[in-house]
Amino acid sequence: MMNQPLDARVPRPAAHASAASRGRCPAAAPKDPTPCEGPHDAATLVDRHGREVAGCVHHCARVLPGLDGARVHPFVPAGQALEIYSRARELPPFAWEIGR
Repeated sequence: MMNQPLDARVPRPAAHASAASRGRCPAAAPKDPTPCEGPHDAATLVDRHGREVAGCVHHCARVLPGLDGARVHPFVPAGQALEIYSRARELPPFAWEIGR
């Protein structure tokens, strides 16, 4: 499951409206119950296939450990990128599935 592409974890375009109506960023995994922190476009993740998704720092950090070969987009400000990597380092892949 860790080798799934970025778009397998996030809502598809048709689902973005429902995610937005719940006040969640596009990077929030559908089964992750945690709320967003900050702007919904604070950072962008890029998977190993070059697909991108924007999200809040919180959800980018939560989804990153489960994406094999993914990284924070190089144009994300350094402080936000470091925050995402720091948080992600402390989380297992798919943390919401084990109650974290």
